[in-house]
Amino acid sequence: MSTFRIKMVKGGLEEVPLGGCSFTWCHKSATKMSKLDRFLISESLMSLCPNISAITLDRYLSDHRPILLRESKYDYGPIPFRFFHYWFEVDGFDKLVEETWTEAPVDASNAMLNMMKKLKYLKKRIRAWNNDKKKSSNNSKLTFKADLAKLDAIIDKGEGVLVEGIWIDTPALVKNEFLSHFKNRFEKPPEARLNLNMDFPCNLTSIQQLDLESEVTKEEIKRAVWDCGVDKSPGPDGFTFGFYRRFWKLIENDVVDAVKSFFQHGSIPKGCNSSFIALIPKTPDANMVKDFRPISLIGSLYKIIAKILANRLVVVLGDIVNEVQSAFVADRQILDGPFILNELSQWCKSKKKQSLIFKVDFEKAYDSVRWDYLDDVLKKFGFGDRWCGWIQGCLRSSWGSVVVNGSPTEEFQFFKGLKQGDPLSPFLFILIMESLHISFQRVVDAGMFKGIALGPSMHLSHMFYADDAVFVGQWSDSNIDTIVHVLDCFYRASGLRINMSKSKLMGISVDEEKVDQAASKIGCVTLKAPFSYLGSKVGGLMSRIQSWNEIVDAMVARLSKWKMKTLSIGGRLTLLKSVLGSMPIYHMSIFKVPMKVLQHMESIRCHFFSGADLCGKKSIWVKWQNVLVSKDKGGLGVSSLYALNRALMFKWMWRFITQSSSLWARVIKAIHGDDGKVGKNFKATYPSIWLDIVQEMELFKKKGIDVYGYIHKKLGNGAHTAFWEDVWREDVAFKHRYPRLYALESCKSIDVAAKLAHTSMDYSFRRVPRGGVEQAQFADLLIKVEGVSLVNTRDRWVWSLEGSGDFSVASVRKLIDDNRLPEVSSKTRWIKAVPIKVNVHAWKVRLDCLPTRINISRRGMDIESLFCPMCDNAVESTRHIFFKCHVAREIFRKVTCWWDVSYTEVSSYEEWLDWILNLRLSFKHKRLLEGVCYSMWWHIWSFRNKCVFGSLIPSKASIFEDVVSRSFYWSRYRCNVSFSWIDWIKNPYLVSL
Repeated sequence: MSTFRIKMVKGGLEEVPLGGCSFTWCHKSATKMSKLDRFLISESLMSLCPNISAITLDRYLSDHRPILLRESKYDYGPIPFRFFHYWFEVDGFDKLVEETWTEAPVDASNAMLNMMKKLKYLKKRIRAWNNDKKKSSNNSKLTFKADLAKLDAIIDKGEGVLVEGIWIDTPALVKNEFLSHFKNRFEKPPEARLNLNMDFPCNLTSIQQLDLESEVTKEEIKRAVWDCGVDKSPGPDGFTFGFYRRFWKLIENDVVDAVKSFFQHGSIPKGCNSSFIALIPKTPDANMVKDFRPISLIGSLYKIIAKILANRLVVVLGDIVNEVQSAFVADRQILDGPFILNELSQWCKSKKKQSLIFKVDFEKAYDSVRWDYLDDVLKKFGFGDRWCGWIQGCLRSSWGSVVVNGSPTEEFQFFKGLKQGDPLSPFLFILIMESLHISFQRVVDAGMFKGIALGPSMHLSHMFYADDAVFVGQWSDSNIDTIVHVLDCFYRASGLRINMSKSKLMGISVDEEKVDQAASKIGCVTLKAPFSYLGSKVGGLMSRIQSWNEIVDAMVARLSKWKMKTLSIGGRLTLLKSVLGSMPIYHMSIFKVPMKVLQHMESIRCHFFSGADLCGKKSIWVKWQNVLVSKDKGGLGVSSLYALNRALMFKWMWRFITQSSSLWARVIKAIHGDDGKVGKNFKATYPSIWLDIVQEMELFKKKGIDVYGYIHKKLGNGAHTAFWEDVWREDVAFKHRYPRLYALESCKSIDVAAKLAHTSMDYSFRRVPRGGVEQAQFADLLIKVEGVSLVNTRDRWVWSLEGSGDFSVASVRKLIDDNRLPEVSSKTRWIKAVPIKVNVHAWKVRLDCLPTRINISRRGMDIESLFCPMCDNAVESTRHIFFKCHVAREIFRKVTCWWDVSYTEVSSYEEWLDWILNLRLSFKHKRLLEGVCYSMWWHIWSFRNKCVFGSLIPSKASIFEDVVSRSFYWSRYRCNVSFSWIDWIKNPYLVSL
């Protein structure tokens, strides 16, 4: 399918989304169905008919359904106001906002209503202003941005829904279907439920209660505003937080009064907590109401309130939420669960332990939470009445409307559920899930469920990541029945129902027939390795090349959607770094990628950067490793996937050392020993991602890359730093620097504080040092610890490659690349004032990797003439075309005359660089002139290509004119500086930067 997609894109074709039935062909037995028929149309037709759509018709004589292509434009109703950031660039907009906000009518009875009234009044004025601007403006940039907004609406538009086998595309009926569906989903739950009759082991302290319920401050409100995304999709009020930040001084008092009003009274007036429900398709061909996931777009005022509550709540979560929950708690990560499951499953296989893994799927988890149950949970944790009142005030004031093809339905009230998109919802939900953990742990403690024993003090029975729950234990019918029973009780209390048809049961070292019977008994499906958990593979042999086919195919599929012909090399470089480099990052974060797979991925990236089709042939003019090398060493800084993978692997080692008490680290210690086999020579007897990491880091050490050496302890009080075993003084642990003294130490794990508490350093030795070596080491040790002072702060681990001391994958990645990749040249010069494509072109000029005629000839390709197409006087080389050709020299002379700097004939990039570095200009103006020279080379090359490939001979005089005009446009807008065209053409070296 990926090859077909590539061919389709090469042909400039787009597939028209198909409404109605998902399949167009059906076998006569009705056991097989497929989508064999589809419409492919050209981009020009799509532009000409933006409302084109396709629909399946009823099948009669044929085994294929007819499909109908049609153009149909439906009016779904008014589109709500949305604030656009490009308005900031329009003259007079700031003044309009300031005047409107000041004169807006208010009612002093309620600060929240006042705020909403002002926003509503401002919306009305902005709409009128925008309409006037559209009529009178000839600004092509603003028109283009407005057209982009319309294009987004066309792209996001659906055509209809399938209801009980009937295709409905009448706007009113479609909107009504979505309204009814979501109104029913959030309707009031039945009164009867199971009560929460148990105590929670972890409760808030009185100090935490007071902090949670303290008065809200101006600073806290401002921080909440700045914590919200600048350009996230707005709610019903239409205003983004980019607007709030821009006009904060103007609106600050109104925002503060409105937010404080809620925290004083605990209630939100109607209209102040409304949200839009955006419909996100679960599948590419979503055509039924249930195929869409609701994401709430929250109003800005309520979002500030929710963000404040969330910021307060996250501070205490780590103290009350158990380590089995790895979501939204500091120092816990999403991949902890897959990491543990991989190690656990392989360990059980190797030990032939009959075990089970039960993956639970909760049906519409966030949408099903009962508010009364949430209130009970909060009180069990020890949250105060005021806090609980705030939470209930947020929930019970919720109203929403469904946005269908850009237009909202009528509003309805929420009576249950937590809105996805609400900053507070994830944290409240994990408190709900914590109650499930407490319930299940009581069952485990009572001996009613037997988990997997990894050691005397390490038992594992379940893990959560938000609503993703996995239960693990010994294989037995009673264990399976216990899980189902506990989940049923949890549903009757909380409203979270288990979806058995999507839940999955797996047996390890268990007969397949037994697993099938158990799954059939409880109504779930069976699970086989490898399977996906939280987006990562579990139980697979990732050392096999074929295990990575799916990830590689995903890269190819993503490439097929991009039209490389329309992307500049700057665009390709940006996508290369931001998308193609990050696509496999999730799997790379946990598994060691085989070298052949990495080479294949690099080949894909190389072809993309060069603008070549994956299935076609094109000359590659740049060595790929030169692109990968950091800019400090003369490359473009893309970095290798090998370095990325190994750096991500080392992050686990950093966490193992610095977070040794975390759940996943304790699992590793239980399976592989307290030291995790770090620094040891061993042969793995079964697949283990942890042992892969340890072996890879040892391999680096042998190659001279000692990543462990950059981990140090920064002393505070010295109570958590091992005197002999941790690196806390210079770059080597004392046990390695002074092995004879370490052998004498009777308490080898002694901490720094205890060791330095005594005046004599040898008080804990078995005997006093004697002999030349021991006494020499002891004397040196005394010098090393002399002057060490302890302070009243906690010791902390630091990563010496970062000035902040915080670990970063990027620093390890650069370390590996710098050791593996050869230096290309001196540091790459990158000029902000010109586009990426122009910088890349200048980089190619420096490295002589452009397809000049002499370079083409050197590759053995036939070429009619080697002479320069611009002057026809010399062989066309990089040096000639940009520095020696009389056309290039004439343009360079004009540039120096324009800038009023000395003209010197330069014959190479090196001579040009020496010339510009010795000019008497300020640093900023020198960089600006360098950007002009880059622009000059870009336009010379463009002129050369027109001479070679164009039908008309271009004018040489236009080159300099293009250099001046383009460099003005690029510099002015890319550097965010304001200078006039007159100043630019007269005195560019005097413009204000």
